[in-house]
Amino acid sequence: MMKNIALLLLLLVVTALPKEAAADNIAEVVRHTIRGIVVDEDQKPIAAASVRLVNTTLASGTNAKGEFVLQVKQRPKYTLVVQALGYTSKTIDLEGTKDTLLKVVLELTTGRLNEVVVTGSRIEKPLKDVPIITRVIGKDEIAAVNPIDVNSLLEYTLPGIQFFYNSMSQTQEISYQGMDSKSVLFLVDGERLSGEGADHNIDFNRLNVDNIERVEIVRGAASTLYDSRAIGGVINIITKRAERPINANFTARYAGVNGQKYGAEFGCRSERFSSFTTLGFRHRSTYKIKDGTGKRVDIINPDGTTDTRELPPSQAAIYGYRIWDASQRFNYAFTEHLSAQLSGSYYGNRRPPKSGRKFYDKYEDWVIGSKIKYIFDDNHTLDFNYSFDNYTKRAVYFQAGRSVRSYGNVNSVGRLNYTGNYGTHTLSFGGEWQYERLKHYMMKDTGTVSGSHYAAYLQEDWRITPQLNIVAGVRGDKAFQYKFHLTPKISVLYRPSANLTLRGGYARGYRVPTLKELYQEFNMAGILMLYGNKNLKPEKSQQYSLSAEYNKGGLNLTVSAYHNRFKNKISYEYLEPGVSYDMHYVNAENVKTTGIEATADYRLPWGLKVTTAYAYVNNYEKVNGYNTSWVRPHSAKLNLQYKHSFHKVQGTVAFNSQWASRITRYSYDAKLKGYRQYVFDARAICSLNLGVQFLRGVKLGLMVDNLFNYKDKAADSTVQAPLNGVSYVATLALNISDLVKF
Repeated sequence: MMKNIALLLLLLVVTALPKEAAADNIAEVVRHTIRGIVVDEDQKPIAAASVRLVNTTLASGTNAKGEFVLQVKQRPKYTLVVQALGYTSKTIDLEGTKDTLLKVVLELTTGRLNEVVVTGSRIEKPLKDVPIITRVIGKDEIAAVNPIDVNSLLEYTLPGIQFFYNSMSQTQEISYQGMDSKSVLFLVDGERLSGEGADHNIDFNRLNVDNIERVEIVRGAASTLYDSRAIGGVINIITKRAERPINANFTARYAGVNGQKYGAEFGCRSERFSSFTTLGFRHRSTYKIKDGTGKRVDIINPDGTTDTRELPPSQAAIYGYRIWDASQRFNYAFTEHLSAQLSGSYYGNRRPPKSGRKFYDKYEDWVIGSKIKYIFDDNHTLDFNYSFDNYTKRAVYFQAGRSVRSYGNVNSVGRLNYTGNYGTHTLSFGGEWQYERLKHYMMKDTGTVSGSHYAAYLQEDWRITPQLNIVAGVRGDKAFQYKFHLTPKISVLYRPSANLTLRGGYARGYRVPTLKELYQEFNMAGILMLYGNKNLKPEKSQQYSLSAEYNKGGLNLTVSAYHNRFKNKISYEYLEPGVSYDMHYVNAENVKTTGIEATADYRLPWGLKVTTAYAYVNNYEKVNGYNTSWVRPHSAKLNLQYKHSFHKVQGTVAFNSQWASRITRYSYDAKLKGYRQYVFDARAICSLNLGVQFLRGVKLGLMVDNLFNYKDKAADSTVQAPLNGVSYVATLALNISDLVKF
């Protein structure tokens, strides 16, 4: 059905395009030119500001002199929105009787609430007016952290997030707010990702942090518009795009054995056409962590007595990578109502060979995407998105000159979405079709399975009063052999005063088993068998959330709480406890998680910014009174950033820190019929980042990462991705557009 809808939409677009273009040509004689300059409060030009004509497809960017030009059809009235990073956006109403010359003055923002987000509703909306709890990691914050990868960025900025090392795949896994990767949805520009790094986790190396414009984290459920499984939230990576008439940038980061990366960006932008190209190279060598002493383990016997053992010293190899990636995006506005986007990307990762093997692993991914948007009038918009994502893993043999594909995951997704404004109501509805094909080495004979997933959704954003806003929606899913299922969601925003905002929400989640969970049959080196289960039931979940936010001047305080309940949670279970280690997927007992998060963000007028956050998570994973969870219950972040300008030079000092609490975990030994007690110490990681930016687009940086030389134990890699001590980093960024005054 979704295929037919997509073909119909494309037919309509192709039919309408000549008519729209003809109408545009006829109107050439009544073109109206809007010229202007965008400056700050000191009358200095602002480059890369966005100037957009509301309710049309037309937009432009400012050059190094702050200048912009828009040519539009003659009309009685125009509305422009002018935005720039770090400044409060401005809306301007113009009369359309003659050509216009503008001077737009933007004020520095004192907080982050004026930022515009798209993840919660698929339409642009100020952060302060979003009923769903949303966190934005902007370009300025990314620069202050200066991370080597996305994982480091999230660890330094999001409390409650935890990355740990999967020793089997030698890649990282994620836990967020006490929930695993199957309840947290990662998106890039609103689209899902194919492929698997660690078990049911995306390949995080696909995400090049140099290509990120910002990250939007919806901390509440976003199950209506994106995916019914997203009960744990959505992490949406918004990538960069052309911001000015001519874009050209080069970046380099060198940290010796701890990695290096280089990137280049090229772009151009006019009111109708834009192009943006990226090319990147990243490399890090494999390093080994060896423990001097073994980990102490207490064995709790069935009779209650305790024996203490010291395990042999552990060692872990943290495998490196050699990555090339590239992307291309074209945007074209055929008319003021019709626009299209075509994009593509490539990711190739050659991993170092494991000891004694005659081959190396190569991970590759190709993505092709297209978007068509039609704006009927000021209140009605229709858009169609299609993406094709093909992810593969191959073993490449050195001498034989051949490769063997051991893994392949293809996702083909089409989506049709309508958004309409009806006074105080904004209505969104649409449909989605997804086809997935999976070839996996954990299937019998590395077999291939496939399935289709259909969904329809409806969401209303009702602004009842200036102080009260409700977003309610429902999503229906039909996947594989499972019946059609509805999941509702409601979020409420209430602002009793100008400085205080209260939010509350309730949502249900629904996740059908993955193809791997259904059909897996894997022999793990002759030690045990891992089986899927074709009789699995879908997971069902509920989430309750509350938050209070106080904002005044440069101060922002937020406290939020959530509670999740899962029914038929899918997990491993021993087939014959005490007899063998063979396991299969089952629907476990009902589980739940509860969490509290508090953040404080204070921006002082003289250049200092202080951000601190704390999170508590309890996922109630106790068996016979013993904690079996890998999740650290307490975590905190502290980020300090100071900026100051010296004539034509701007200096930046940033201190970033992350802390996670100690955890005591128990695991049941089926053969001993007792519990093993493991203690994992608390850890604190800090970094100091120094940067200097010259007026002509040259930026230099020095950073000490892991400032106090903290070294993780190899035996503790199951609760965190191990670090190998202090890292000294040098960075260089060249903005060619500023150098030559484009």
